[in-house]
Amino acid sequence: MIRILYLSRGGAVGGSQRQLHYVVTNLDHSYEPIVVCRNDGQFFGQLRDCGIKTSVFTLHPWRKFPAVLYRCIDAERLARYAQEQQVSLVHSSDLWLSGYMVWVARRLKIPSVLHIRTPIHPDEVYKHHCYQATVIVAISHRIKQNLLCAGIRPEKIMQIDDAVNLKIFRSMGFEENVLRRDFSVDGRVLVGIVGRIEPSKRQLDFLQAAEQVVRGLNRNVTFFIIGDTHSRKYFEKLKSFIRDKGLQRHVILTGRREDMPQVLSSLDILVSLSGGSVMFEAMACGRAVISAGFSREEDSVHIQNSRTGVLVTSTRNSDLVQALNQLIDSPDMRRQIGQGARKWAESNFCHIAMAAKTKQLYRRLLQG
Repeated sequence: MIRILYLSRGGAVGGSQRQLHYVVTNLDHSYEPIVVCRNDGQFFGQLRDCGIKTSVFTLHPWRKFPAVLYRCIDAERLARYAQEQQVSLVHSSDLWLSGYMVWVARRLKIPSVLHIRTPIHPDEVYKHHCYQATVIVAISHRIKQNLLCAGIRPEKIMQIDDAVNLKIFRSMGFEENVLRRDFSVDGRVLVGIVGRIEPSKRQLDFLQAAEQVVRGLNRNVTFFIIGDTHSRKYFEKLKSFIRDKGLQRHVILTGRREDMPQVLSSLDILVSLSGGSVMFEAMACGRAVISAGFSREEDSVHIQNSRTGVLVTSTRNSDLVQALNQLIDSPDMRRQIGQGARKWAESNFCHIAMAAKTKQLYRRLLQG
């Protein structure tokens, strides 16, 4: 039995947690996953319910003062636990836990795998000791290029795109439209942005585009901001913008939702201003996705403009508004793009195939 130690932030189930769940629940019987979460919560319970051996460890932030004074104690405790469990490989699904991954790998002299899920600056590559991982998994071509530009050797990088459970994320019938049911928005085009509420997710840019769409007399639209609040100050800024611009009738802040397959299937358009696997989940639901302001055309493998989604390469708000108006005014275009997105998802986003690629990586490292 090959035991693999996974490091996760734990907490609520978001994109990185869902991707890790796909991996650990689809390993064959020759592997035993052991997951250490930094935080208790929904993800911890979900893993336990699946019979995955899971523990919660205090893991202070690796670089922040004064937590840095405690990190060696936490890291040594984690390494002893890994040794007791006879772990053969350590895999961090969170960049912020890379320091602990490196510590365990060194202490036990075992290979390590680091997942990087967001674009990364060269300074961050070195700050988080990414180069000390045996292999870095990049979830996109763009991230792979970031790593290469930072000087990471090509043989240390493996691209494994995020995946979707295609049986769960699918198009659902009108009677299952939970947003129309919960918020009484029948007859309107539903546009949403999904992610934790913090500046990096750019919900304020989304609201600025929404305000221009509404001001341009395209009023038969409801905009949804979906996600839990990570920055209270930013959340209050969003609410002030909605109030000051008179958007109360056009914008709904839903908070965190636990029924994301139903929510994504209920939208007509998903807007992504920062990337993430939620784009793939919406595509699997047959929804039109606008990817705006963060990806170049040569880096956008899955969002193929006007075929599987709408790609806006510029950061200009006016270009996002133009894309929104075009899709809002054309249900046929939304339908055509949604159908293309679902077909692409069926060919490229299967979570079983993603888990199989990850197992191939483990075999290569452990046999080497």
